[in-house]
Amino acid sequence: MPVNNDPGYWTFPSSGYAVGSGNFSASSISGIADTGTSLVYLPTAIVTAYYRQVQGATNSRSYGGYVFPCASTLPTFTFGVGAARFTIPAAYLNYAPVTPGSATCFGGLQSSSGVGINIWGDVALKAAFVVFNGGTPPTIGWAAKPLNK
Repeated sequence: MPVNNDPGYWTFPSSGYAVGSGNFSASSISGIADTGTSLVYLPTAIVTAYYRQVQGATNSRSYGGYVFPCASTLPTFTFGVGAARFTIPAAYLNYAPVTPGSATCFGGLQSSSGVGINIWGDVALKAAFVVFNGGTPPTIGWAAKPLNK
């Protein structure tokens, strides 16, 4: 897929998303693929739709994003790249306890509000084979791979 690399980002349009086993919502979501970002940052409406499905999830000012009881069952998150679909396993979306040993965990999907750009970070990138082609023109390729769930 072609990317817009001005001003140096790998910007591409995602073709939509689905939360868990829900219907795929076809909508263009422009964002960057970034190996230097750990989490996925998307529009607030998408993130809110995701965490509505997580028992005990709250948007915490103290921790700067959505947190939930670590024992909660999380849904998967599927996103589109062109006609292809890639599913981020629930285990990837439970990013980490907020502090070592805590029973509260921080989500791997957070709102891009205030960030200024949507970002497909490591949580999404490790759910697929991703090739960054710096040729002329630059392109990004996504392919399915076996996942550790």
